[in-house]
Order: sequence, then C-alpha cells, then structure tokens
Amino acid sequence: MMGAESARAIDVNRLIFHVLRGGVVAAIVLVVIGLLLAASGAPVTSDALRPYRLPGSLAALQPAGFLSLGILVLILTPAARVLLSVVYFTKERDRAYVAITLTVFLVLMAGVAIGLR
Repeated sequence: MMGAESARAIDVNRLIFHVLRGGVVAAIVLVVIGLLLAASGAPVTSDALRPYRLPGSLAALQPAGFLSLGILVLILTPAARVLLSVVYFTKERDRAYVAITLTVFLVLMAGVAIGLR
C-alpha cells in the first residue's frame, strides 16, 4: 500500500506536470496566434516589446504582443514549477529544501527582471 507521503508526492508531481504542460501549450498557442496575425499582413515591429506595453499591443491584435507574451509565458513556466516546489517543501517543513529552492526561484526571477530591463 502507498503511504500518505507517497500519495502527496505523486499529487505534487502531477500538479507540476500539468503546470509545465499548460505553460508550454499556452506559449505555443500565443506564438502561433502572433505568427498567424503576422502572416495576415499585420506589421511586426523589430524592437523588443516592453511588458507594460503588452496589454495595449494585445488589445490592438498586434503580432508582437502575442509573440512577446508567448515567450514570456515560456520563460516563466519553469519558474512556476520551482515556486510550486517551494510551496510543497514548506508544507513538508523541509527547511533545507525550502532554502535551496527559494534561492533558485530568486535567481530565476532576478534573471527575468534583468532580461526585461
């Protein structure tokens, strides 16, 4: 028989699987929408789109907005996985793994913040 801890670990692994798969699928859908808009003749800017400009770009159905959001979702998907691990290890009261995983999460977020500047 499977213990409660094993069942909990399997549930967390299943949740992480769904987050990773959902993030990749969402990113693909956004990029494909951006490519379809570009193929239909909508202009695509060559400069990087800043995150604060995303809502307006998406509302105007600009390809650059969808492409940028797709890439951002793809970049943040592994960070969401690490954040789920932090939550799991916190519930398990495993301080060492919480510290290690939280450090990894902070490094990932610092990289994203630096890249968005």
